[in-house]
Amino acid sequence: MKMNFYVVAKLLSATHGLLISGYVAFILSIMAILLKGWQSLEFWIFIILSFSLMMIHHYLSLRLKFDSELIEIIARQSDTVSIENLTQQFDQSLMQFKLMPESKAGRDWSLRFKGCFGLFKLQITLLFIQYFVLITLIYKLLTQ
Repeated sequence: MKMNFYVVAKLLSATHGLLISGYVAFILSIMAILLKGWQSLEFWIFIILSFSLMMIHHYLSLRLKFDSELIEIIARQSDTVSIENLTQQFDQSLMQFKLMPESKAGRDWSLRFKGCFGLFKLQITLLFIQYFVLITLIYKLLTQ
């Protein structure tokens, strides 16, 4: 079980590379708009869309990094304290800081890992959407 914690923590810590790639797509999108087509309303919509996608992507990256570090701490602490006791302390801390609703306390770690993987997949999906917006924008600029 302890190795599962390390594997999930390592996977989630890969969020930094995805975030950098998202920023590349964002910067290229903004540069394309500013260099060629910033006068039209359609391109202002692209700017707002690109900025919104980047903000969501950045939030997900922060959230996944936070989850990664917490999971790694639990894995290290499991040498001295049982997973069940750590889970209870973990849930209490998260509820105390209002980072988790009481209804989610005591969940099995497989469900928690599934939630983390869902966030990770959402981040990857957002990255694909950002590049799709960039490609669409470049196509529109080239066909004007």
